[in-house]
Amino acid sequence: MNNFSGLWLVAETVMLFVFIIFITNYYFLAFLFVSGIFIAYAGFVLHTGSHLVITMEIIEYFVSIPVAILLGLLVNATNKKGALAQEKNTVLQSLAGSIAHEMRNPLGQIRHCLYSIQNLLPQVKPEECDKPIGKEKLESLYERVARGQLAVKRGVQVIDMVLSEVREMPIGPESFTYLSAERIIRNALDEFGYESEQDRRRVHFVAKEAFVFYINETLFVFVLFNLLKNALFYFKTHPDSEIMVRLETGKRYNYLYFRDSGPGISAEALPNIFDSFYTKGKTAGTGLGLAYCKRIMTAFGGGISCESIEGEYTEFMLSFPVISEQEMHIYTERVIAMGLADFQGKRLLIVDDEALYRIILKKYLAPLNMTIDEAVDGDNALQLMSVSRYDLVIMDLNMPVMGGYEAVERLRRGEAGPESCSVPVVAHSSESVMVARSKSENAGMQAFIAKPCSQAELISSLRSVLDTIPVRKHPESPFLGRKVLLVDDSALNRDLLAMYLRDAGIEVTVSDNGGQALEILRSQDFELLITDIHMPGMDGLELTRRIRSSRNQRLCGLPVIGLSGAIEEEAAAKNAGMNEFRIKTDSPNLLLASIGRQLSFPESNPLTENTVSTHSHSAKVAPMYGLSSSENEELFRIFHEEFRDTPACLRRALEENDTVSLKELAHKLKGSAAILGFISLSKAAEELEMHCRSGRTGDQAVMVQRIIEALAELSAKKT
Repeated sequence: MNNFSGLWLVAETVMLFVFIIFITNYYFLAFLFVSGIFIAYAGFVLHTGSHLVITMEIIEYFVSIPVAILLGLLVNATNKKGALAQEKNTVLQSLAGSIAHEMRNPLGQIRHCLYSIQNLLPQVKPEECDKPIGKEKLESLYERVARGQLAVKRGVQVIDMVLSEVREMPIGPESFTYLSAERIIRNALDEFGYESEQDRRRVHFVAKEAFVFYINETLFVFVLFNLLKNALFYFKTHPDSEIMVRLETGKRYNYLYFRDSGPGISAEALPNIFDSFYTKGKTAGTGLGLAYCKRIMTAFGGGISCESIEGEYTEFMLSFPVISEQEMHIYTERVIAMGLADFQGKRLLIVDDEALYRIILKKYLAPLNMTIDEAVDGDNALQLMSVSRYDLVIMDLNMPVMGGYEAVERLRRGEAGPESCSVPVVAHSSESVMVARSKSENAGMQAFIAKPCSQAELISSLRSVLDTIPVRKHPESPFLGRKVLLVDDSALNRDLLAMYLRDAGIEVTVSDNGGQALEILRSQDFELLITDIHMPGMDGLELTRRIRSSRNQRLCGLPVIGLSGAIEEEAAAKNAGMNEFRIKTDSPNLLLASIGRQLSFPESNPLTENTVSTHSHSAKVAPMYGLSSSENEELFRIFHEEFRDTPACLRRALEENDTVSLKELAHKLKGSAAILGFISLSKAAEELEMHCRSGRTGDQAVMVQRIIEALAELSAKKT
C-alpha cells in the first residue's frame, strides 16, 4: 500500500526498535507484535480485496525488521542488567545503612556501660588496692555488666533480623514454646535500655487478663523492644507522652495492646508502616523493624495492626492464637515424660525460705519420681549437702541467715565437702532477671529461672542444666586434665576462648586452620574438638567430614562441637556430623555445658510420642499452676497464715525507719503474692522494695498503707 517506500521502512524500523526498548515485558511485546501484524494484514485484505503474495522482493525489503528486533532485544536486556545492578546496589546500601543505624544504639550502650564501669573501679594506688569495693559499687558494676551483655545480645539480634529480612528467611516453630505473656513482658520492660529512670516511669503495664502464648521468646522481645524504641524516640519532643501496655483475652485470639500518647501517624503514612525500607518522621530510620515485626507475628500464628490519630495517639494491636487447656495439657505431659527419663531416681534439693513456694515446686516435680529434700536457707542447705549427695539444687537468692549467693560461693569452695562442689545449682528468684542472672552466674550457678513459672518451664529449664558442670575451678573439677583441640582462624576469638577454657581447668591446644588441625588430631590424642565452621581452606564442616570418614576408630568417634556466628548454620553442622552447635556470642557457660555433656555424659535417646501416654496420669492442668482447686485452697491458707503478722511488722519497721526490714518484708511478699496471682499486691510490694533499694525514704508510708489495704482485701475475700 506504500509501494515499498524506503522512508516508510526506516520509520517502521526505528519505531519497532524504540517500541521494544520501552516495553520490557516480552509476553506483552509478542502479543502486540502479533496483533499488529494481524490487524495490518486484515486492513490490507479489506482495502485491496486480495491476499498478499510473498515474493523475493518483499522478503529482501523486510530483512531489516528482524535486525531491528534483535538489536532492540539486546539493548533491552542490557538495560535490564543495568537496572538490576542499580537495584542491587540500592538494596546493599539500604542493608549497610540498616545495620549501621540499628547497631548504633547497642554499641552506644556498651560504650556507656564500659565508661561507667571504668568510673566505678578504684584508682590504681598501692595503698588502695587491698580496699574492698563497697556494696553499692558492686551492685552498680553487676548492673552495668548485665546491661552491656544485653546490648551485645540485642546487637546480634539486630544483625540477624536485618539479614533474615533481606533474605526473606522463614521463621519456623522449632524454637517456639509455651510462656506466660505477663512474665515475659514484665521482664522485657525491666531489661530495656531506657535513657533515664524518668523514661522508665512513663511506661506502664496492666495485666488484668493474663494468658499463655506459643512463641519464641527472643523474637517476641525483639517485637516489644522495637515498639518501645519507636515510641521512646518521641519522648524528648513530647514530654507529656506515656506508654501503656495491656493484655486482653478473647475467644479465638488473645491480644497485647501497645499504646503511646505521642505524635501519632498521619493517615497517608499509616497504610505503609509495615512495608520493608519504609520510614517516615525519623531521618536515620531504615524501615526494617516493623516489617520484621509483622513477619514474626505472622509466624506466631497471629498478626499486628496499628491505629493512630495524628497528634493524639498510636496503638499497636498484637494478636496471639488462644492456647486451649487441652493443648497445654498435652504439652505439659510431653515435658513431664521427657523429664522423667532424665530425673527418675535422682536426688534434688529445694532451698527457699517461702514454704508456699517449696510446696508448689514439690507438686511440680512429683511426677518425675525424684527424691526431694527441702532447706529453709543457705546454711541449712550446706548442712544437708555435707551429708548427702544431690544431683541438682534449686536455690532462692534472698533468704534470712544465709542467702543463695553466699551459699553457692561456699559450696564451690568445698565447704559442703568435695563431692558437692560440682553439683549444678539453678537460681530461682523474683529479683530483676537482668542483674540477678549475671550475679548468680558469677557466684557459680548454672541457670536462672524467674519466679513464678509454670510446671513445663521449670522442668524444661532444669533438664537443660542437669548435666552441666560449674565453671569455677575447684580441687575435684572434672575438667582438670581433659584435653581439647580448639580451631578458629580468628586470633582474638581463639585466644579469648582458650583463656576461658583454661580457667575452667581444661588443657587446650589451638590451631588456626582445618588442615593443620587434622594433622594435629592424627598425631595426638584429644577428648574433644571445638571448631569454627567458616575458615579459609578447610573449614569446620569439611574437617568434621574427614574425621567421621576416618578409618581410625579413635578419630572417627571424637566428639565435635561447632561454633558459628549465625544460627542458620546449625543444620549444616549437624549434617556434617557435629555433636553439638553453639553460637559464638552465647554465654561461654553454654559452651562449657556442651563440653561437660560430651566429655562426661552420654546423650539420652529422644522419647517418642507414645511415651507421653504412659505417664498421662501425672500431669493435671488447672487454671493456676497445674494444681487442683483443693490444692489451691491449701496454698491460699498457707499464704494467709504466713503473712498474718506482716501488716504489724511493716508498721513497726516504718516507725523505726528500718529500711532493711521493709525491703526484706516487701521482697518476700512480692514473690508469694506473684505465685498466687495477686498481681496488685505483688506490684505494690515490688514498688516498696525498689524504693528501699534506692535508699529513698519519702512515700514509704503511702506504699506500706497500700500493701496493708491489699492484704486486708484478700483476707476479707477469704472469709
